[in-house]
Amino acid sequence: MYLPHLIGLTIAGTSLTMAACPPRIEDGIKAGDDLARWAQDSINAFVPFQDGWQEGFDVAFSTDVHATFNATVFTFDTFKTAYEGFYQLLNGGFAGTFEHGFLSAVGVPNAADNGGFVTVTGWQAGYIGGAGGRLINTTDAAFVVIAETENCERKIVEFRETSNLGRF
Repeated sequence: MYLPHLIGLTIAGTSLTMAACPPRIEDGIKAGDDLARWAQDSINAFVPFQDGWQEGFDVAFSTDVHATFNATVFTFDTFKTAYEGFYQLLNGGFAGTFEHGFLSAVGVPNAADNGGFVTVTGWQAGYIGGAGGRLINTTDAAFVVIAETENCERKIVEFRETSNLGRF
């Protein structure tokens, strides 16, 4: 194939792929709110205290994610394995009383696509051993980097979480 034709096809293919994705919301505040809402919904889906969290995890995270939880660094697979252990604690140790929520979520969208950065703060609480047990009420925060993929999905490519839940 003639090189200028190959370059033309490559450029056309790239622009077609890029053109297929919905444009970024033009209003920066609305784009940031949309990104923050996506992050919160994703986190709600993969917090490991509920059945089905594994599917939420797989949908939210890029397979090449760089993740940290407090001082520990994880890959996609090692992070999911750690969440398996968290699931046992949160689902079993709190005997169905574990809850979590957000105090704040700030989204900073990328200028050219639907990715960006989100910082969230939140809380988690429950009774060790179930209702009537010792109440644990803690806080946490996460910094999330979100990329728009070639097929127009959002994926978490970096996730840095810190929590004081581990001190109990």
